[in-house]
Amino acid sequence: MANHAGPIGIKRYDAVAMALHWLTAAIIAVAFVLGLTIDDFPKELKSAMINAHALLGLAVLVLALARLLWRRAYPAPDLPATYPQLGRTFARLGHAGLYLLMIVVPLIGIPTLLWRGRGLDFGLFQIASPFARTPEIYRPLTEAHEIASYALIVLAIGHVLAALYHQTIRKDDILSRMLPPRAR
Repeated sequence: MANHAGPIGIKRYDAVAMALHWLTAAIIAVAFVLGLTIDDFPKELKSAMINAHALLGLAVLVLALARLLWRRAYPAPDLPATYPQLGRTFARLGHAGLYLLMIVVPLIGIPTLLWRGRGLDFGLFQIASPFARTPEIYRPLTEAHEIASYALIVLAIGHVLAALYHQTIRKDDILSRMLPPRAR
Protein backbone atom coordinates (compact mmCIF):
# COMPACT_ATOMS: atom_id res chain seq x y z
CA MET A 1 0.00 0.00 0.00
CA ALA A 2 2.98 2.30 -0.36
CA ASN A 3 3.06 5.10 -2.87
CA HIS A 4 -0.47 6.42 -2.40
CA ALA A 5 -1.04 9.47 -4.53
CA GLY A 6 -2.22 12.44 -2.51
CA PRO A 7 -4.77 15.02 -3.59
CA ILE A 8 -2.18 16.92 -5.63
CA GLY A 9 -0.79 13.75 -7.20
CA ILE A 10 2.41 13.45 -5.15
CA LYS A 11 3.05 9.92 -4.00
CA ARG A 12 3.23 9.47 -0.25
CA TYR A 13 4.43 6.90 2.25
CA ASP A 14 1.91 4.45 3.64
CA ALA A 15 0.40 4.80 7.12
CA VAL A 16 2.76 2.25 8.71
CA ALA A 17 5.87 4.03 7.38
CA MET A 18 4.49 7.36 8.60
CA ALA A 19 3.69 5.99 12.05
CA LEU A 20 7.15 4.40 12.37
CA HIS A 21 8.80 7.64 11.23
CA TRP A 22 6.99 9.96 13.65
CA LEU A 23 7.17 7.53 16.59
CA THR A 24 10.91 7.10 16.06
CA ALA A 25 11.40 10.88 15.83
CA ALA A 26 9.48 11.46 19.06
CA ILE A 27 11.36 8.76 20.98
CA ILE A 28 14.73 10.05 19.75
CA ALA A 29 13.82 13.56 20.92
CA VAL A 30 12.71 12.35 24.36
CA ALA A 31 15.74 10.06 24.77
CA PHE A 32 18.10 12.88 23.80
CA VAL A 33 16.55 15.40 26.19
CA LEU A 34 16.51 12.80 28.95
CA GLY A 35 20.18 12.02 28.30
CA LEU A 36 21.04 15.71 28.51
CA THR A 37 19.13 16.24 31.76
CA ILE A 38 19.84 13.00 33.63
CA ASP A 39 22.14 14.77 36.11
CA ASP A 40 19.42 17.31 36.93
CA PHE A 41 17.10 14.69 38.44
CA PRO A 42 17.04 14.12 42.19
CA LYS A 43 19.27 11.25 43.33
CA GLU A 44 16.28 9.02 44.13
CA LEU A 45 15.01 9.33 40.52
CA LYS A 46 18.32 9.20 38.69
CA SER A 47 18.51 5.40 38.40
CA ALA A 48 14.96 5.22 37.02
CA MET A 49 15.72 7.98 34.50
CA ILE A 50 18.89 6.21 33.34
CA ASN A 51 16.83 3.04 32.89
CA ALA A 52 14.13 4.97 31.00
CA HIS A 53 16.81 6.49 28.75
CA ALA A 54 18.22 3.02 28.02
CA LEU A 55 14.78 1.58 27.29
CA LEU A 56 14.03 4.46 24.92
CA GLY A 57 17.35 3.76 23.20
CA LEU A 58 16.36 0.12 22.77
CA ALA A 59 13.03 1.26 21.35
CA VAL A 60 14.88 3.43 18.80
CA LEU A 61 16.99 0.43 17.79
CA VAL A 62 13.95 -1.82 17.40
CA LEU A 63 12.03 0.85 15.48
CA ALA A 64 15.00 1.55 13.18
CA LEU A 65 15.26 -2.13 12.33
CA ALA A 66 11.48 -2.35 11.84
CA ARG A 67 11.64 0.69 9.55
CA LEU A 68 14.40 -0.90 7.48
CA LEU A 69 12.42 -4.13 7.16
CA TRP A 70 9.26 -2.22 6.27
CA ARG A 71 11.10 -0.09 3.73
CA ARG A 72 12.54 -3.21 2.11
CA ALA A 73 9.02 -4.58 1.64
CA TYR A 74 7.47 -1.19 0.86
CA PRO A 75 10.04 1.07 -0.85
CA ALA A 76 9.94 4.82 -0.50
CA PRO A 77 7.73 6.60 -3.02
CA ASP A 78 9.57 7.92 -6.04
CA LEU A 79 10.63 11.52 -5.99
CA PRO A 80 9.16 13.70 -8.74
CA ALA A 81 11.06 13.49 -12.03
CA THR A 82 11.90 17.19 -11.70
CA TYR A 83 13.73 16.61 -8.42
CA PRO A 84 17.44 17.50 -8.95
CA GLN A 85 20.07 14.75 -8.91
CA LEU A 86 22.13 16.54 -6.26
CA GLY A 87 19.05 16.68 -4.02
CA ARG A 88 18.50 12.95 -4.54
CA THR A 89 22.09 12.27 -3.52
CA PHE A 90 21.82 14.43 -0.39
CA ALA A 91 18.52 12.79 0.54
CA ARG A 92 19.98 9.30 0.09
CA LEU A 93 23.10 10.13 2.14
CA GLY A 94 21.11 11.89 4.84
CA HIS A 95 18.69 9.01 5.24
CA ALA A 96 21.54 6.47 5.29
CA GLY A 97 23.26 8.50 8.00
CA LEU A 98 20.08 8.73 10.06
CA TYR A 99 19.46 4.97 9.86
CA LEU A 100 23.10 4.20 10.66
CA LEU A 101 23.08 6.44 13.72
CA MET A 102 19.67 5.19 14.90
CA ILE A 103 21.32 1.78 15.10
CA VAL A 104 24.82 2.77 16.26
CA VAL A 105 23.81 5.09 19.11
CA PRO A 106 21.88 2.38 21.03
CA LEU A 107 24.49 -0.25 20.16
CA ILE A 108 27.09 1.92 21.89
CA GLY A 109 24.73 2.95 24.70
CA ILE A 110 23.81 -0.55 25.90
CA PRO A 111 27.39 -1.75 26.48
CA THR A 112 28.12 1.62 28.08
CA LEU A 113 25.32 0.97 30.56
CA LEU A 114 26.44 -2.59 31.22
CA TRP A 115 30.11 -1.65 31.74
CA ARG A 116 28.89 0.91 34.29
CA GLY A 117 27.65 -2.12 36.22
CA ARG A 118 24.00 -1.22 35.53
CA GLY A 119 21.41 -3.61 34.22
CA LEU A 120 18.09 -3.02 32.51
CA ASP A 121 14.72 -3.14 34.24
CA PHE A 122 11.86 -4.03 31.89
CA GLY A 123 9.27 -3.99 34.68
CA LEU A 124 8.32 -7.66 34.48
CA PHE A 125 11.93 -8.80 34.43
CA GLN A 126 15.41 -7.41 34.78
CA ILE A 127 18.70 -8.08 33.04
CA ALA A 128 21.65 -7.64 35.37
CA SER A 129 24.96 -6.37 34.09
CA PRO A 130 27.45 -9.20 33.61
CA PHE A 131 30.29 -6.71 34.18
CA ALA A 132 31.78 -4.97 37.17
CA ARG A 133 31.86 -1.17 36.98
CA THR A 134 34.87 -0.54 34.73
CA PRO A 135 35.60 3.17 34.15
CA GLU A 136 38.42 2.54 31.68
CA ILE A 137 35.86 0.89 29.39
CA TYR A 138 32.67 2.85 30.04
CA ARG A 139 34.20 6.33 29.90
CA PRO A 140 35.37 6.07 26.26
CA LEU A 141 32.09 4.32 25.39
CA THR A 142 30.16 7.17 27.04
CA GLU A 143 32.09 9.71 24.99
CA ALA A 144 31.46 7.77 21.75
CA HIS A 145 27.76 7.45 22.65
CA GLU A 146 27.49 11.19 23.27
CA ILE A 147 29.30 12.12 20.04
CA ALA A 148 27.13 9.73 18.01
CA SER A 149 23.99 11.08 19.74
CA TYR A 150 24.89 14.66 18.84
CA ALA A 151 25.61 13.56 15.27
CA LEU A 152 22.17 11.93 15.11
CA ILE A 153 20.51 15.10 16.39
CA VAL A 154 22.46 17.28 13.94
CA LEU A 155 21.39 15.04 11.05
CA ALA A 156 17.80 15.01 12.31
CA ILE A 157 17.77 18.81 12.49
CA GLY A 158 19.19 18.92 8.95
CA HIS A 159 16.41 16.54 7.89
CA VAL A 160 13.76 18.81 9.43
CA LEU A 161 15.30 21.92 7.87
CA ALA A 162 15.41 20.24 4.46
CA ALA A 163 11.73 19.28 4.79
CA LEU A 164 10.83 22.85 5.77
CA TYR A 165 12.92 24.23 2.88
CA HIS A 166 10.99 22.02 0.48
CA GLN A 167 7.68 23.02 2.00
CA THR A 168 8.22 26.76 2.27
CA ILE A 169 10.85 27.73 -0.33
CA ARG A 170 10.62 25.17 -3.12
CA LYS A 171 6.92 24.48 -2.51
CA ASP A 172 7.37 21.05 -4.08
CA ASP A 173 5.23 19.23 -1.50
CA ILE A 174 7.96 16.75 -0.58
CA LEU A 175 6.97 17.10 3.08
CA SER A 176 3.44 15.89 2.34
CA ARG A 177 4.88 12.46 1.47
CA MET A 178 5.33 11.84 5.22
CA LEU A 179 2.11 13.49 6.40
CA PRO A 180 -1.34 11.88 6.45
CA PRO A 181 -3.71 13.12 3.76
CA ARG A 182 -5.83 16.10 4.76
CA ALA A 183 -9.49 15.51 5.44
CA ARG A 184 -11.63 17.08 2.77
